Amino acid sequence: MTKDIKLFGFTFWLHLILILIAYSSPFLFSWKLILFGVVTLLIQFIILKQCVLTTVQFGDEKYITFYTLYLEMLGSKFKRKNLYILMRYIMPFIVLLIALVWQILLNNNPLIF
Repeated sequence: MTKDIKLFGFTFWLHLILILIAYSSPFLFSWKLILFGVVTLLIQFIILKQCVLTTVQFGDEKYITFYTLYLEMLGSKFKRKNLYILMRYIMPFIVLLIALVWQILLNNNPLIF
């Protein structure tokens, strides 16, 4: 790794809270706001080549995500690149798809916005 990592410092908790909000977002926020978030996230990846919080917490190691180190600590065996692609490019669209199904097809309103 390229830097010393604080496994459970402030950045970890901030990252965890934001991830939990993101995964809950189909039920909390309008799909339009989620779409804006997905586009913003992808722009961040294109411009900065990494999530800002991931870089702060883990440095610029290749194929690192918030999940990588913690899953490895739990003994999970996987290719980092596969998890990286899943979490970076597939999961945001899965969250958006869940929001679209929940809000448009099933006609449910978001709880907050």
